[in-house]
Parts: sequence; C-alpha cells; structure tokens
Amino acid sequence: STCTPPRHNSDTPRLYSTMTSLLLTIATLLLNLTPTTHAQSTTSSNNPYSCIDPLNLYTTEVRKGENTTVCLYVGPDGDWNSDISYKRFSVNLVADEFSSYRIPGSFNDIVSSNPFGSDATHIFASSQTALSFLRRYYDTTTQHIYPYLTAIIDVRDGLIRGIAWDDACVFCQKSRCLSNTYNFNGAVATKDQISQPTDGCYLTRNECVTLHAGGSDECDLKLFVVWTGTAVGGKVLLSSDSRFSAFPPNRIQENVKNGVDSALGNLNDFKNTVSGGISDAVDAAGDVIPGR
Repeated sequence: STCTPPRHNSDTPRLYSTMTSLLLTIATLLLNLTPTTHAQSTTSSNNPYSCIDPLNLYTTEVRKGENTTVCLYVGPDGDWNSDISYKRFSVNLVADEFSSYRIPGSFNDIVSSNPFGSDATHIFASSQTALSFLRRYYDTTTQHIYPYLTAIIDVRDGLIRGIAWDDACVFCQKSRCLSNTYNFNGAVATKDQISQPTDGCYLTRNECVTLHAGGSDECDLKLFVVWTGTAVGGKVLLSSDSRFSAFPPNRIQENVKNGVDSALGNLNDFKNTVSGGISDAVDAAGDVIPGR
C-alpha cells in the first residue's frame, strides 16, 4: 500500500504566527501588571501607581483636545515604597484644558474619621507612568489642612515626562505658607533637591469646619491640572499659562477671601434663619400654652 502524505494547509503558518503573537501580547501584559518598587523620582518606567484608562489600556499618548486619564492617590504619611493602604481616584481630563477635579465630602471623610489611622494624610498625582512628589493634605498634630493643589503635567511629543506642583504660596500671606512636600520614602523634599515649589498655604481645622458649615468646598480635596510641552504631532500645550502662580498673588488672595466671606455670610444667614425660626416657634407656643 502507498502512504498518502498529509495535505499541506496553507493557513497553518498564519495560525502559528497568530498564536505566537497572542502569547507574546499576554506575556507583555502580565509583565506590565507585575508591581515593582519605584524610586523617589517623578517618573518610573513601571510602577504600581501608574495611571491608565482601564477601558482603554493602549492609550499611552497625549493628544491635544482629547481625554487623558489623571489619578489622585490618597493615603497615610510615611514610606509609600512599602505595602500601605490607600485610595485612588481617577478622572479623564481634556489635554491642554485648565481642569479641576474635586472629591465631594473628602474634607469631612478624611478629617473626621482619619481613614488611614495616620498622623497625616498625603496625596500625589499620577498619569501614565509619571508621578508627582507627595503633598501633605492634613496634619493631625498641627490641625492644618493644605487644600491648594495644582499639578503641572509636562509632556514631550505625547509622552508624559513628569508632574510638578505649582507654587501654592500665592493663596496666602508668607506666614501661612509652610513646607508640605515629601519623597516617597517619607522624607521631606526640599526645593533645592527637586527643583520645584515645595510649600503650601494652610487653613486650620476650625476654619475649615466653619467654611464647610457655610456651604463652602474650600477644604475638600481638589486637584487643578494644567499642561505644558508638546502633544502628539508637536502640538504645543499652553494651559500652564493659566496656572494660579502666573497671576499676581493679591488677585488670587482676594478671590480666596471673597469665597471665604461668602461662606461665612451664608453661615450667618443660616444662623439668623434658625434663630428667627426658634423665636417664631416660641411665640407660637405662647399662643397655645396656657399661662404664657
């Protein structure tokens, strides 16, 4: 009998090539998801604090006028290179727009309950694989809240190279602006070391409680974001020109004061309304209670 050789299938090489490509893709994803300890620099090629849109993992370039995912990490003070508990908030922001992202109720949640059980609450911003340095938001010892946070995202040809903090001393007098920037190992970061502003204006806890009662969100966690550099195609990003420190400090402080005065006015109106309501209730009770 004659053995018939197997019929050659022209699709076999293509199938093997497709399977090989798929396996390589899966292996690459697994490697990218493996946490590694990151250094104290503002960028890292692979770290557990990367910030990428979970619905579009392959969007790795900044395109002017299109969404880019930005994350805000909130956690305890101390060494972030070790295992810690933290919360991450993410939002899609339009590249080169002056944007803000507020976490409603965050002041009350963090200051009242101290969810991380730490002496202070620290935050940092992240986008793609770039990280900012840590900023102190709340200090339980001094009872200071540092609510003014503006991240400047530096982009080169669509790739984010770093995230710096804007000067937050423009919101107050010099006596109210203190050092509040930290490395990821928990050590204080100095301006000479990291070549960017490291101080921030504070409000006291009592001041924030009063503002909160007046309906103000001044002390909630709020991240402002501006952009600099070039997006894909060499398109220049210009929104950093709108950052707060680009304007005269007296104008910024006047706007802050107006916001505080408005909140205090609302609180006083509320107190007067409550007081008037109590008086009316007493008068009404006098009309129906014998002997009054």
